[in-house]
Amino acid sequence: MDTEIIGILETAAIASSSFLVKKYVFLEPDMETKKQRIFYGISFFFVVSIFLAFGKDAASMAVMFLIGLNICLGRKKHRLRGLLLMIPFLGIINGLLITIMLIPPYLLSLSVQETVIYQVMVYGVLFLLLILFYVKGGQWRIWFHENMKHRSLRKSEKYLLWMVGILMMFFSNSEVMQIVRDRGNLQAADSSYGHEIMSFIGISSMAAFIMTITIVVLIMQGNKRSFYHERVTNMQSGMISFMAEVVENRDDNTGGHIRRTAKYVEGIANQLKRQGMYSDILTDRYMGDMVVAAPLHDIGKIHIPDAVLNKPGKLTEEEFKIMKTHTTAGEELLTHAKEELGESGYLNIAVEMAAYHHEWWNGKGYPYGISGEEIPLCARIMAVADVFDALTSKRCYKNAMPLEKAYGIIREESGTHFDPAVVEAFFVVAEDIEKMSGNE
Repeated sequence: MDTEIIGILETAAIASSSFLVKKYVFLEPDMETKKQRIFYGISFFFVVSIFLAFGKDAASMAVMFLIGLNICLGRKKHRLRGLLLMIPFLGIINGLLITIMLIPPYLLSLSVQETVIYQVMVYGVLFLLLILFYVKGGQWRIWFHENMKHRSLRKSEKYLLWMVGILMMFFSNSEVMQIVRDRGNLQAADSSYGHEIMSFIGISSMAAFIMTITIVVLIMQGNKRSFYHERVTNMQSGMISFMAEVVENRDDNTGGHIRRTAKYVEGIANQLKRQGMYSDILTDRYMGDMVVAAPLHDIGKIHIPDAVLNKPGKLTEEEFKIMKTHTTAGEELLTHAKEELGESGYLNIAVEMAAYHHEWWNGKGYPYGISGEEIPLCARIMAVADVFDALTSKRCYKNAMPLEKAYGIIREESGTHFDPAVVEAFFVVAEDIEKMSGNE
């Protein structure tokens, strides 16, 4: 009877801790709330049925299978890889529980009855903590869901968890479990397996346990650092974007320009990636930073006098020279911001966009006269977005150009003004870009 009670408690502990570790350590997403609750309900009856029919070990394996299935269903991509997480899960969960439940009784030389009492007490404490977590931890879970949904484990963290999982699986296999369970008669266990082996198992299990706890704590701290880093980055981005809005508001000619061009840049970049172009550059991080940085491409106009910036007619040669300085002025401003705020991916891209978005593919642009792939990709994409928006937007000195005529100019200047690959991607998403411009 005691064995059955311990088996039920152990299975319940494995199931509960597995779902918690899946979500809060491995950072695997849940399904939609209603579906997740249904999954929990079905899982409960499935595990109970397996336990009654085949025993605790089979029920524990069923829990691991359900964890893998839940990971597959919760993911949007790489779903089948979720099943492989059953391997480290099995070791981590069993290893943690075995170390807590069985090593202390062995070291303290508790009798079989004392071991059962100890284990029931520990399971009681664990479930009390679990109830407390769900009753009192509501705000923390909301915080975690909102701020960790974009966080994923780094490769180093994944490798460490796999290594520890396999190590813990070794120390929680059936032979080891039987050795320690038999310690109700310590002398018999030592004589059967040798005191040195028993000591080695105990010390190694505790070492693996401490390593696992350390890694879990480090990952949780990494989650916290990731959250605060994201908040600081978002605050920096928001402040500088606000500066860009202030600059745009000085320019009566370009209402909505920075928002539209950011959308165009995103559409073109996504299409280039779908086409497999510049795949070494267009990582998810680079593309995200590029969209954030896009509104800053004209920030140098803050240094342009109002008489030039808002002149209702064609600029003189001297005025145009002044206008062209907005590129180098923006480069200097954003470089200074980088020095003050620290290294940042989106600020690096913002510097390049501000400095080079008026460079030409054939080298006849400004301010530096560089050509081809010397021009950073982000600036080549912005060049197309910037010119298209300028052509199709109404300004105080001109009316908006018809779309077909603007398309003709973009197409005609492919290979001279613009990167041909960027132009090709632009025309693939031209219909979406029309909708974006029409929504402003």
